[in-house]
Amino acid sequence: MKVQSNAGHPKVLFVQLPIPPAGPSPIFGNVPLAAGYLVLFARSRGLHEHFQLEILPPKICNYASDLGIVAEIVQRQPAIVGFSCYLWNIDRTLWIASQLKRLCPELLIVLGGPEITNDNQWVFESGVIDFATVGEGEQTFSDLLESILAGEAATRLIPGLWRATNPQIPLFRKPIANLDDVSSPYLHGILNAADEKMLLLETIRGCVFKCKFCYYPKSYDSLYFVSEEKIVANLKHAREAGATEVVLLDPTLNQRKDFDGFLKLLARENHDKQFTYFGELRAEGIKPETAQLLRDANFTEVEIGLQSIDPTTQGLMDRRNNMKAFERGVSALMDAGIRVKVDLIIGLPGDTVASVRRGFDYLASNKLFTSTQVFNLAILPGTAFRSEAEELGLRFQDRPPYYVLETPTLTSTDLYDLMADAQEVFETEWDPFPEPKLHFDESSDQIECLRIDLDQDRSELPPAEKRAQALTLWFKSKRLNEHVNEMQSVISKVLDDCPHSTLQVILEPLGDPTHVTSECVEPLLATCYQRPNYLDRYYSLNPQGLLGSKRVLVVVDGETMDDLDEDWADAIEETATLVANDS
Repeated sequence: MKVQSNAGHPKVLFVQLPIPPAGPSPIFGNVPLAAGYLVLFARSRGLHEHFQLEILPPKICNYASDLGIVAEIVQRQPAIVGFSCYLWNIDRTLWIASQLKRLCPELLIVLGGPEITNDNQWVFESGVIDFATVGEGEQTFSDLLESILAGEAATRLIPGLWRATNPQIPLFRKPIANLDDVSSPYLHGILNAADEKMLLLETIRGCVFKCKFCYYPKSYDSLYFVSEEKIVANLKHAREAGATEVVLLDPTLNQRKDFDGFLKLLARENHDKQFTYFGELRAEGIKPETAQLLRDANFTEVEIGLQSIDPTTQGLMDRRNNMKAFERGVSALMDAGIRVKVDLIIGLPGDTVASVRRGFDYLASNKLFTSTQVFNLAILPGTAFRSEAEELGLRFQDRPPYYVLETPTLTSTDLYDLMADAQEVFETEWDPFPEPKLHFDESSDQIECLRIDLDQDRSELPPAEKRAQALTLWFKSKRLNEHVNEMQSVISKVLDDCPHSTLQVILEPLGDPTHVTSECVEPLLATCYQRPNYLDRYYSLNPQGLLGSKRVLVVVDGETMDDLDEDWADAIEETATLVANDS
C-alpha cells in the first residue's frame, strides 16, 4: 500500500468535528486534544521527519458546512486523514469520509476515538474506512505510520489496529505506561490555551470504578499518571497563555490516593487565582478540609454523578453510593462556597417511575445541589451495558446518542414524563434552544443566511461549500402559504447537499401574517426531518416535544406583534416560534 506524496512528505491531516449546535450560535470547546496527542507521540517517534502532521483548525471544523469541510480537506491534499470520533460527530464524520473517498479514492481514512469499538459494527461496515484504532490510539497510530513507511500497512500485525483488508477484531493494545510521553500538546506548540482561554488537562488515565454505563473500565487495566513536573509545566502554560479555566479531564478526580497533595499543587500553581478549575469527583470521602483545599485551588464548581438512589439499580450499574457519605460530601463542598452540579440518569436498569421520582425528591428536599443535570441513559459502545443490553431487556437507538427507549420497568412514555417531571422539580429547562438569530455577519467567510424573496425572480443557491454549518433560510412573501412547495424544494436541496446542517427556517409574511398557518409550517418541518441526524435523535426524548437541528420561525415586525390575533398566535406557536423583528 502506497500513499501519495504532496510537495515532499505525505501529509497526515487530523480532523475533529464539534458537537453540532442547536442554532446559529458560536461553538466553543472543540479542542482537538486527541489529535494533539497523536501528533506529539508521532513526533517522539521521529515520524515528523517523514510525514507532514497537520490539524484542521477548529474554526473551520466549527463553522463550515459538510461540503465546506470536504473542500477544506481536499484543498490541503492530504495522503491520510485521521478523524477523532465521538457519538456527536460519528454520523457526520462517516458522511464526510464517503465524500472524500468519492473525490480522492486513494486517500487513506483512519478513525479513532470512543466510537471505535469492537461492538460498534455499523461504523466498520460503512465501507469508507481503511484503518481504525480501537482503544488508546497514540501507539497504534504511530505504528500504522511506521508500517506505511515500510510498505507493510496491509500485512503488519499491530495491536489495536483494525484494517479493511482484514477486518478482524484487533489484539488488545496495552496503554501507554508513562503518560508524560503525551503530556502535553500545549507544551510543544501543537495546541494553545490562548485560543479559547482554556486548558484541557489529563493527569490520570484509567478509573478504579467499574460503572457499566461508562467506556473507561474496558479501556484501561490500571491507573496511569502524569508526573508532577508535567502538571506544573501545563499549568505554567495556562498562566502564560492567559487561560481563565483549566478543565481536568480525569474520570474521577478524587480516586487518586494523593488527592490532598494534588490539590495543594493545583493551588500553588494558581496562587493568584488567575483561572478556575473544574472536574468530576465522587462526593463520598470529601471532608470539610478537603473541600477547603478545593476552594483554595479555585475550584468554583464540581460535577458529581449520583445517577440513582435505588439500591437495586446501583447494583445493576455496578456503582453503589453511600448516601450518608454523599450528603456529607455535598454539604462540605457547598459550605466551602463551591457550586455542585449533580447528575441523575433516567432509564437505568432496575429503576422504575417511582424510584426515579424518589431520586428527584431526595435531591430537591435535601437541597443537595446547586444545579442538576438529568440525562437519558445512553447504551454506549464498548460499555458493559452494551454487551448486557439484551439480557437486561434494554431497547435503545441503534445510532448515536444510543438513548434507551424502553426497559422492563420503564416505557417510552415514562421516559418522556420523567424528563418533564425533572424540569418541574428542579425548575429548569433541559437543553433549551438558543435565542433566535435575526442579524448576521455578511462579511463572514461562510454564508450564514440565505434570503429568498419568493415574490421575485430568484437566482441559484450559493455553492454548498460556502454555506455555514448552522444556516438560516429566510423566506419572505405576501402569500407564503402559496409557496410551500418551493420552500420545501429549497430545504431539500440544502439538506441533500449537507445533511448534517443545523437549519433555522424563517418565514417573513409581508402584510397580513395570518395567511401563515400550521398547514404551511407542518410540510416544511416534515421536509426538514426526512433524514434525522444526531441532534434530531438527541432531542427526540426532550419533554418540549419535537425539537432538533431544524427550527421554523415566523417573524413579524414589532408593531404588528402588538396587534396580532391571539388565537392565530397560539395556533402558530404549536409548530413554529413567533418572533418580533424590531430592526
